Amino acid sequence: KYLSMHDQLTGLYNRPFFVKEMNRLNKSREYPITVISTDLDQLKEVNDTRGHSTGDELIKACAEVLSAVLRSSDILARVGGDEFVILLPRTDQEAGERIAERIRSQLDAYNHDNPHLPVSLSLGVATATSADLDLEAIYKKADKLMLKEKMEHRQDYEA
Repeated sequence: KYLSMHDQLTGLYNRPFFVKEMNRLNKSREYPITVISTDLDQLKEVNDTRGHSTGDELIKACAEVLSAVLRSSDILARVGGDEFVILLPRTDQEAGERIAERIRSQLDAYNHDNPHLPVSLSLGVATATSADLDLEAIYKKADKLMLKEKMEHRQDYEA
């Protein structure tokens, strides 16, 4: 049962569990609900140049950074190879932005202590203020904002 709901590498929730929780929250009274979409930057380059075991270490480090700033009521899932999503029940946009900033601060602290394997994340934050807004649409909005930040990071790496 545990393996059906969790990612084997990180121990975080997996995509099927995330989808189930998003559907459950969609019908809940836990609004506002904020979604933070995150993507690990440059995982492919790490896998290609340093090997998949190093890439796996990077994914695990990312999971630890994200987990460190969340409440027990928050839902963190690894939904793809380098993609993570956070569902924040009873969290408005402003609080969601503060959590995103805490993630960035935690990331800076991790990178300071682990310069041999730095983690870079792109984040997107979007909020459903009421059940009138479908969480799937909010997730897509957060994902779009994350992709915009990812493109900005990519330009920084190429500069």
